[in-house]
Amino acid sequence: MKKKYNFLVISFFRVTNPYSGASEISYNFFKNIPSKNKKLIQFSNIQQKENKTETIIASSRIDKIFKIFKMASIVAKYCAYKKNSIIIVEGASWIGYTFLFYFLTKNKVKNSKFVYHSHNIEFLLRKQKNNFLITALTKYFEKYVSKKFDIFTTVSNSDKKKVKEIYNAKSILLPNGINIPKLKSIKEKKLKFNYIFFCGSIDYLPNKEALDILIDKIMPLVIKKNPNIKLIVSGSKKIQYRENYLKNVGFVSKDKFYSYLKGASLFVNPMKTAFGSQVKMISALVFGKTIVASKTAIIGLDINNKFNKIYITDNPEIFSKLILKNIFSKKINKINSNFYQKKYSLKRITSDFICKI
Repeated sequence: MKKKYNFLVISFFRVTNPYSGASEISYNFFKNIPSKNKKLIQFSNIQQKENKTETIIASSRIDKIFKIFKMASIVAKYCAYKKNSIIIVEGASWIGYTFLFYFLTKNKVKNSKFVYHSHNIEFLLRKQKNNFLITALTKYFEKYVSKKFDIFTTVSNSDKKKVKEIYNAKSILLPNGINIPKLKSIKEKKLKFNYIFFCGSIDYLPNKEALDILIDKIMPLVIKKNPNIKLIVSGSKKIQYRENYLKNVGFVSKDKFYSYLKGASLFVNPMKTAFGSQVKMISALVFGKTIVASKTAIIGLDINNKFNKIYITDNPEIFSKLILKNIFSKKINKINSNFYQKKYSLKRITSDFICKI
C-alpha cells in the first residue's frame, strides 16, 4: 500500500458491542485496521456511542432500504473531504443492501476503492433457507458485487474456489481471526462436574441444527455411559431445556465465554451446515482445546493434521465415544495453542491484508 488511505467501514448491522460471530468479526476487523484515519458507519436499532463511529438508526429491513440513501449521502460527503478513501462494506447482511449502496455512491466518489468483506458465499446460505425469488436476487447481486467492486474477499480457499466457479470472479483471501487473549490471565470456570462446551446463537439455523444433533443423537449415548457429564451452551437466549444434563448460560461476555472455554473438558461442534469459517472454532483452536467436531464445522479452517487433539466425525455414535474417551482432557495443549495463535491472529491478518491494497 503506497498511498495513504482513509478507511471507511460500512455495516448494515450493528457492529459495536458485538452480539454475534458476524458482528465480532466486523468490529475486531475495524479496530485492527492499522490506521488512525478510519471511520465506521453502521445501522443499529439503538444508538451507539463510540469513537470513530457513526450510527444510523434503522429498525427494520424496509427502514434500512430507505436509510441507505442517507448512508450514501454521508459517504459521498466524507469522500469529497477525505481523498483516497477505501470503502469497506461488511458482508453478513443481505447483499441487496450492498448492491443499492454501491449503485447510489459509485458515481459520487472519486479516487476511492470499494472492498467487499465477505463472511461467506451468501447465495449458498440463502439457497438453504429462503424462497426462490430471494435466492435468485441474492445470486444476481452477489455476482454484480464480485465483478464491480475493486476487491472482493473470501474467508477461505474453499470460498475462493466457489466464487470462481459460480461467478467467474477473482477474490482475495481475508481469513477470519480473533484478538488473541492472554490465556494465562483468564480464569477458567470451575464447576463441580466435567462439562463439554458448545457455543452458538440458535437464531442462526446451522447452530440450532447442531444443538438439536447434540441433544437428540449424541448426548443420550454419552449420558447412558456417564450420567455425570454436563453440556454447557452459550451464545443464545437463556432458554430452559428439559434435559437435566444441559445448562444454557445464555449470551455471555467475551471474558465469560473464554472462562467457560478454558474450563471445559472438550469443545464440541457437530454442525451439518456451515458457511465461511466459525469464530468459535478458531477460539477453541487458539485455546489449544481438545475438539470433537463434524467435517462441516472445520470448513474454511486450516487444520494441522499433526496435532492429535482434534477429532472429526459425522457419526453420532463415534462422536459420543470420542467425548467419553476425552472427557478428562481439560489441559490446554500449548503446542496446538501456539501454532493457532500465530495463524489466526487478527492483528496480523488485518495488517497483511491492508498492505495488499
